[in-house]
Amino acid sequence: MHESRQVVEPSIQEIHFAFYRFGFYKKLLDDPAMVLARRLIGAFAESSRAMEELIADYMELLAIVVTYGEQRREPVVGDAWQNYILDQLLSDENGFTEKAQYGQQAMGSSMQAAAAQELRAWQQLVHCSAGFWRRQAEAIYGGPLPEWSTVQPILAADRQGAHGDGTAQDPASARQAIKQQLLGSMDWALELPAVIAYHQQYGIGPFARFLAFRWEGKLVGIDYPDPTRLEQLVSYERQRQDVVENTARMIRGYRTNNLLLYGDRGTGKSSTVKSLIHRFGTQGLRLIEVPKSRLGDFPQLIAMLKDRPQKFIIFVDDLSFEEGEDSYKDLKAVLDGGVAARPANVAIYATSNRRHLIKETFADRQQIVQDGEIHPGDTYQEKMSLADRFGITITFLMPNQETYLKIVEILARQSGIAIAREQLHQLALQWAIRHNGRSGRTARQFIDQLIAETGTVRSEG
Repeated sequence: MHESRQVVEPSIQEIHFAFYRFGFYKKLLDDPAMVLARRLIGAFAESSRAMEELIADYMELLAIVVTYGEQRREPVVGDAWQNYILDQLLSDENGFTEKAQYGQQAMGSSMQAAAAQELRAWQQLVHCSAGFWRRQAEAIYGGPLPEWSTVQPILAADRQGAHGDGTAQDPASARQAIKQQLLGSMDWALELPAVIAYHQQYGIGPFARFLAFRWEGKLVGIDYPDPTRLEQLVSYERQRQDVVENTARMIRGYRTNNLLLYGDRGTGKSSTVKSLIHRFGTQGLRLIEVPKSRLGDFPQLIAMLKDRPQKFIIFVDDLSFEEGEDSYKDLKAVLDGGVAARPANVAIYATSNRRHLIKETFADRQQIVQDGEIHPGDTYQEKMSLADRFGITITFLMPNQETYLKIVEILARQSGIAIAREQLHQLALQWAIRHNGRSGRTARQFIDQLIAETGTVRSEG
């Protein structure tokens, strides 16, 4: 990081020409705030705009950047304008940022030189602060205008990132760090290696901001994914180790197996999958949860992911199919390597309470015969063998009483609950009988209830 000194605000002329110095980042000029800023700079330079139009543009620009800052879920860097521009810069997907994901050594000198010059143009725009826009507009207007230097973002009390081995930053923290570095730099061309390194480790676009996504016909980033770490999950160590090892192979660049996590409800299948981003997120792993109703979107989703350097788990939770449903064929096509065969950087992890994912009834068999199929067994086997298409099936069975009580003890210790062991066991067994039976989820629900009853402050260790 280069030494930060007093930043000099650029002139109107310098800002005006900065808008013409973009090649890789040119599409950002179509951003609504950039369009307004460009019009305002033209008005400041020529004083030829009608005052009504100038003030309208100023107020609209203020509304865009202030609203953006107020709705963020991470601290604002600089003022509202600077934070907005820095985020647009770091979120853009273009030829330079796409290549940056593969590192500086993989990029030619011409691209690096051009990108360095564009970073200097961004420097001009960022260093004209929110105060600059207000002063210039007030000079023409002749009266005071609202200031927009300070915003209050939406901040969670405790944002938990994905630190992996403890040495790497989570995406949100890394983004804050590179924004602070750029804002304090006197020459952004010298920050080119830092910008490339940021994209190399964290990716571009939404993949640089989020570790987990929902698929709703498009990717929707999850600001606060399930914070549970693998280390916090109790029992089923062998099963979780199998999941971790399979995922680690994909992280190392090998083609890996699709996984089916099968077993009783509440045994931690979903938590195991969701916790993987906290182990491997800083190594490029991203989790995309796809609902069963969207399995037909697999070709679209895979086309979006296949050429990216990140690794992706497509997660289908609680997978099963009822009588008459045929969307299993979309999943089967991907598992079998159909037209939309999955690339090496994508694996499908599914959880299910059913060993055979498609519900079978005697009526199904009778219907096949009544339909007059020449080879009725083929249709039956096609439906019943879907689970076999997964490379590895990992089984999570309901814990016996001894294991259940062990889980309760560990969770109680993690939560700082001080209670006699015999009393804890008695209450835990009563809870299991009255509620959902023995499982890891039941143990967690019991501990949550006990925390509320005893007034214990939960320990997040």
